[in-house]
Amino acid sequence: MKGGWVLLCAPLLLGAAGCVTGSFSRKSYDDPIGAQQLAALRPAADTLTSCLAALGAPNRVFEHGLRADGTAGMALLWCWRDASGWGLQVSVGTEDASGSLSIDRVSTDLPGCMLWFGPDLVLERWRSGLVGDLVPSRRRPTMAIDGG
Repeated sequence: MKGGWVLLCAPLLLGAAGCVTGSFSRKSYDDPIGAQQLAALRPAADTLTSCLAALGAPNRVFEHGLRADGTAGMALLWCWRDASGWGLQVSVGTEDASGSLSIDRVSTDLPGCMLWFGPDLVLERWRSGLVGDLVPSRRRPTMAIDGG
């Protein structure tokens, strides 16, 4: 749901026409995964199947722990949003130039959790926090070299 209203529309700077608009918005998607749900997971015992049954489908999947033989595990990311806040938009214009600025405090980093699985698809560990802290840093793909 999003609603907004005009706070002030008047000449703002040296006779320039301008407008300041404020709005309140709410963004919500996916259900949060609670601390109790995560605490119930057992590293070295739970499998990919049991974790998916407990938490549902993840938002993203990453390769994890690539080995020399080409096998790898995976890291699964869940994230959610249930936030509301105020936004502000300022517009100024003259005959020669115009500009605007928007501030939206609802679009900050998302909360989430990540689970890491080995190549055998057994849970190694889990962690919760902000998505930006959980997601592995981007890396360039390596080129496969054929030995023959």
